Amino acid sequence: MGGGTAKQFLPLRGEPVLVRTVRRFSECPLVDEIVIAAGDVEATRALVGHMPKVTRIVQGGAERQDSVWAALQAVHSRPRIVAVHDAARPLLTADVLEGVLQAAADHPAQVVAVPVQDTIKQVGPDGVVVATPDRSTLWAVQTPQVFWADVLVRAFRQAIADGFLGTDDASLVERIGVPVRVYRGHPGNLKLTTPTDFRLAELLLEEEARQC
Repeated sequence: MGGGTAKQFLPLRGEPVLVRTVRRFSECPLVDEIVIAAGDVEATRALVGHMPKVTRIVQGGAERQDSVWAALQAVHSRPRIVAVHDAARPLLTADVLEGVLQAAADHPAQVVAVPVQDTIKQVGPDGVVVATPDRSTLWAVQTPQVFWADVLVRAFRQAIADGFLGTDDASLVERIGVPVRVYRGHPGNLKLTTPTDFRLAELLLEEEARQC
């Protein structure tokens, strides 16, 4: 897909994915500063370095967790709240972004998520189903994941000390005993990974344009 070009640089209805993602945050009145961890710092700077509220573009790490920690350390201000978002989720709505940021004012850990629609099976190494979790208790977690800054820093420091690598930032916060709440998001907040994801995102944007 894209001849090896990183997905955040690929066009989506004529505009790079990353530009769409950053714009959502730069236009949000509740966001003061944007720090980006990137694999290709120069290409990222050329694309979005001029956009409002972007203060730093730093080198990302080998793992997602390393990249988030690098960005967290590069924040200029001393924010009370930090939001972590995937560059490849350009369809985040303004309502969801503002809503989860407002919710985080009263609770130290909020993650955008949607209820799981499919039946989920837990499968053993031999390919045999071992359990069917109650679907009503399952949520698919998206981003942004929003935390009080001091909580997130403490969680990262503990993970580094323990050599723990989590699949998302919330898992680090859970480890230090801070309850994580879900904020209901929207199924359209896709993480663009495959060509099918891009086609679906194009259709969603076309529908949005027709409704304007």
